[in-house]
Amino acid sequence: MTSYNNSNSNGNGNSLKLYYWYGSFYSQRVLMALYEKRVPFKSRMVSLPTREQYEPWYLRFNPCGEVPVLTDGVKIIPDSVRIVEYLEDNFSNGQFCQLTPKEKGSEESKKIQHFRDILEDFPVQILTYGTAANPQLHDNPKPPYTPGYMKYMADTIKNSPATIREIADRNPESREVLLEKAGILEERYSKKISKKEAVEEVLEDLDIVLQAVEEELVSHSGDQSEWWLCGERISIADIDLAILLNRLNQLGYERRYWAEGKRPHLQAYWERIRHNSSFKRATYFSSREVRLNMLLGALKKSRGLLASLTAAVGIVAVSYIVYRRVQKS
Repeated sequence: MTSYNNSNSNGNGNSLKLYYWYGSFYSQRVLMALYEKRVPFKSRMVSLPTREQYEPWYLRFNPCGEVPVLTDGVKIIPDSVRIVEYLEDNFSNGQFCQLTPKEKGSEESKKIQHFRDILEDFPVQILTYGTAANPQLHDNPKPPYTPGYMKYMADTIKNSPATIREIADRNPESREVLLEKAGILEERYSKKISKKEAVEEVLEDLDIVLQAVEEELVSHSGDQSEWWLCGERISIADIDLAILLNRLNQLGYERRYWAEGKRPHLQAYWERIRHNSSFKRATYFSSREVRLNMLLGALKKSRGLLASLTAAVGIVAVSYIVYRRVQKS
């Protein structure tokens, strides 16, 4: 059996803090790695619907206003790929699980890197928002990707460049980075996300990727239930694949890619990985919390309305206190 233990480690995880959003694909990737490696960490949710990622305090961590970000003492590590690599390099001793083989030049190690290369470069933003912006692509979406939420996402991504430019004007230290991000997003929306044909191309590319996964799973000898994507233990490639399959399932693409006998080995893999405890913890969401954050996001777009509601809540609270005191007197 393959051993992924390694005696090299620079810490015990006690100083780690993850800034993330539970619905973020990239945050889920890091969360699953942390849980699978059993690295202790503190966390702080950064609400994307209320644009908390563009608050000045967070822009000091990541001028692009993106999640996740990991801090380790004074070190700041952005980007999910870099974070997972940092965890693997620094927290892979006997106390923690390792997600890559100790033998770097082994056949298994090469396979893991191959699948990481094709899975980590996949344009998840175009897949997710492109599906939301093109309702004709919807097949069997599941919570949180309800029709109402899809509409909310489509409106959000369409208006994001203008919103980011407004935020850039209020944050001079991050202005240049944010303006560049707004320009990239504007072009991506006009040429990719809003175009059904462009999103279809991404879906066709994904067919090729998942066929390669199916063929790799077929190649394993012996009991398939003892194998993951590249070996007998979960690797970084499995985390990349698991979180991608989860997004595809939520968007309603499982029938296109693996269900109903389309790719039986991939379907068996999905049924197995979805019961993994690290996966379940990383991808958990609350429908009630989704609805609440959609409401808060919509309110924040109208600061006047939000201020009015806040004032109204304050008046009600004060009136209630006065009422209670009168009742007691």
